[in-house]
Amino acid sequence: MSIAGLLWNRDLSDRDADGPLPAEDPFVDENDGSFGARRIADPRKVAAEWRQKAEADCWSPRETVIALGPQRGHVGPPSGLADKFAHFVRHGAVDGFNITPYLIPDGLDDIVDLLVPELQERGVYRTAYTGTTLREHLGPRAPLTHRAAPAEDRAAS
Repeated sequence: MSIAGLLWNRDLSDRDADGPLPAEDPFVDENDGSFGARRIADPRKVAAEWRQKAEADCWSPRETVIALGPQRGHVGPPSGLADKFAHFVRHGAVDGFNITPYLIPDGLDDIVDLLVPELQERGVYRTAYTGTTLREHLGPRAPLTHRAAPAEDRAAS
């Protein structure tokens, strides 16, 4: 489900992202917030504003969502996002990723199937794990219970 689908409160995945915005008004059902219209105060008004702006600027739905949709994160194709994230890694701005899709669970498939392979191809996301525990994967030192006793304790015994 796209951001536009959330606004229109219906599945728009069969629509062309580079075609026109939906001509029909968003579906508003006060008893159903399954897609998100209840999270938008007046979806019909927002849709009208989007249509007006898209027509004035000759924007496709894709361009409209990028320009007018919520700006809570990074938007773009997997290859473009991977380039941006790889740049962050290579310049020391990040040392890992916490990526959350805009829609759960459907957006997780896009991350796993499309973004992660792009990141792996650029060498900034692991392709295999190096150990069997979280501690081994993250690399912190062993817990105190597994380390050797301090030298003074060993000398006293």
